[in-house]
Amino acid sequence: MNWFALDVSDHRAENRDVTDSRRCDVATTWPADCKTPCGGWVVVTVWMLAWMLIAPLPIDAQDASSDRLARFTRAPTRVVWVQDTSRGAQDVQAQGTELVLMGYDSLDGRGERKLLPDPANYARPLLSPDGRRIIYTDRPRGRVMVLDWGSNRPQVLTRGAALCTWRDPSEKTEWVVVGQRLGRAGSYFYRNLTRVRLDEPSVSRPVWSRTRVSPDNFQLSRDGDFAAGVFPWPNGGLARLAPPSLTHLGKGCWASLAPDNSRLAWVFDGPHRHLRLSTPADGPKWKVAVDQIVGSGSIKTRAATAGRGAEMFHPRWSNHVRYLVLTGPYNRKGPINVISGGGPQVEVYLARFSEDFRQIEAAARVSQNTRPDFFPDAWIGSGSTSRVPANVMSPARPTASGQQAWPPKTANLLWAFHDTRKPLTIPAGDTPGGTTCRIKPAGRVRPGRFFELRLSRGTAATEPGDTGLVEHWNTRQTLSVSMMLTLTATRSNRPGTLLAIEPASITRSSDTPERLALIVNHRPAEDDFQLVLVTGPDPATGSAVLATLKPDTATHLVITLGKLGVSVRKDGRPAQEHPLPLGRLKLPPRSRLWLGNDSSTRQPVEGRISLVTVSGSIVSDNQAVSLWNAASVILKKRKPGRRAVVRARCVETSPAPTPTQIAPYRRALVYHHYRIDRVESGRLPHREILVGHWAILDGKAQPGRRRTIGRPVRLVVEPLEDHAQLDSERQVMEIEHVELPQYVDVE
Repeated sequence: MNWFALDVSDHRAENRDVTDSRRCDVATTWPADCKTPCGGWVVVTVWMLAWMLIAPLPIDAQDASSDRLARFTRAPTRVVWVQDTSRGAQDVQAQGTELVLMGYDSLDGRGERKLLPDPANYARPLLSPDGRRIIYTDRPRGRVMVLDWGSNRPQVLTRGAALCTWRDPSEKTEWVVVGQRLGRAGSYFYRNLTRVRLDEPSVSRPVWSRTRVSPDNFQLSRDGDFAAGVFPWPNGGLARLAPPSLTHLGKGCWASLAPDNSRLAWVFDGPHRHLRLSTPADGPKWKVAVDQIVGSGSIKTRAATAGRGAEMFHPRWSNHVRYLVLTGPYNRKGPINVISGGGPQVEVYLARFSEDFRQIEAAARVSQNTRPDFFPDAWIGSGSTSRVPANVMSPARPTASGQQAWPPKTANLLWAFHDTRKPLTIPAGDTPGGTTCRIKPAGRVRPGRFFELRLSRGTAATEPGDTGLVEHWNTRQTLSVSMMLTLTATRSNRPGTLLAIEPASITRSSDTPERLALIVNHRPAEDDFQLVLVTGPDPATGSAVLATLKPDTATHLVITLGKLGVSVRKDGRPAQEHPLPLGRLKLPPRSRLWLGNDSSTRQPVEGRISLVTVSGSIVSDNQAVSLWNAASVILKKRKPGRRAVVRARCVETSPAPTPTQIAPYRRALVYHHYRIDRVESGRLPHREILVGHWAILDGKAQPGRRRTIGRPVRLVVEPLEDHAQLDSERQVMEIEHVELPQYVDVE
């Protein structure tokens, strides 16, 4: 991959014999009244006329332009951002009043400069769709402000916070999407989004009120029918605005939408190093690295340094599909993480996607000064006609024929769970749009390597709580459950609960007289597990052994319950019948489905579960084979992990954050630097590595998150690149050698 960083901060510094072309050393300041440094008056008709015409220059003219930013984009370009002048240089969220509104115009020859003379709060500045105006939020006063480019007289537009701008293609009018803050000052949640007309603020239209929204980012499609955003942080999504619906894109921050109608969107990952791009309708998904955008800082074009770079922040799509803005590098420790550290090394970059949008092919450095720069937005003259090519959105050709959708057609389907990537919506006769099935993990339950649900000293409540399951069982006494299950051996021999249907109000198993539960008994001597159906508080009564399972072996199960007993099918094989009188079993009201534990949370199971269906019908042999065939296609794609067991010593540690510091994230990994003493099993070719350990799960600090320098430890690790499920997790990597290979502690 070739990465290039261009420095476009001040083209006038080119002919000066200075090695440090910092803005404070080489800038020529032009007063607001347009006098030249010599005191004469300047006629600005030429560049103002260019902005009135606003059409991009021919490509050959742009290539010959004296402005590097215009040569980079091949069009007139404007960038706006805020600069932090505070002593701490850490106002990354633009909360304070020591900000300066900055801008860059490729046509005026002035380089980066102040747009307004006085420090104030200029939160999240945006450029209007025509590039002529700047919209920002005055947070202390709760007002949205509008400033004409070149003017020094901002005007009040409306109350609230500006989230994005949009041009109505049919009416040719320009609008600002405004949100109302929820809660006290500093809140990260907004609601009741409306769009306000720029030239007539009394005219407004509703945009989104179905969920709360976090402001980083919210962007509309060109036709105004869709929006990408965070609903709220850290839940990235793509919203259809009318009628309102929401598609989950993944957890992260800084969601952004391509400024055409392709609905290509991204969510910024937890480590702040990759954009996770998604196409609509379950199309292709891929990652684009941005951590190597920051190069050497040289004025000349050159390849960026190899290896992993620093964290980046504030990514936002410009009005052109090929270009985005962002800031970085972030490598100074702050009160929460390196992002909160800010620092004078943080600059604004304009980056360009490759033609296939699979990588960043080039980047231009916009700012160059001795203060941190945050919250950029860019306008490019040719942006309004740019489009993502159709072939970028096309799904890859299938690698096998006859692949089945999951779940396959299942009679009377009440609830289903595919994996942790996004909720699953199933048809429901009396619910418009169907039933959206979710899980609510607690404790150490989290996504596994294949996005299955990893069960570990916790529980997962299923949602919605009332699926009609209890009423159906109590009146019909028919129920079928299917799943893909892998159990993990532990040192504990205590029975665990794999699945339970019981109320949420109990504190121990003996409190409920009747329930349906699948209990797992670990038998170390036989090196296996027994799967037992239990119908009451005492496993010794009203129970039946359904199957024997091997540890660390994926097994597909179809379990059908009726009045006279239970049948079990393993991996598509014929059913095994187990007589058990269930006709008189009545489940208590308000019972719900639990995974990985019972509702007391005192009987956890270690393992991984996915492809779960719960239906109110007796599954036939043909339906069971259909479930197995669909699951086996998915199972064949799962490759064994590249696991290694090593003896190592910790060389350097990252600080372990507190749960408050990562909020609203509930989980976080911390990376430490290790030197390998020896490899006990597997293959690990590196002498020194970074290893990520879980430091926070379910909002609780985990034991062992801090490591002792120099103490030998045993580690079971796998390459981070094999664990895509961690992309959306908060990851702390505040150590010197971030370029080392990254692994994950999987024990």
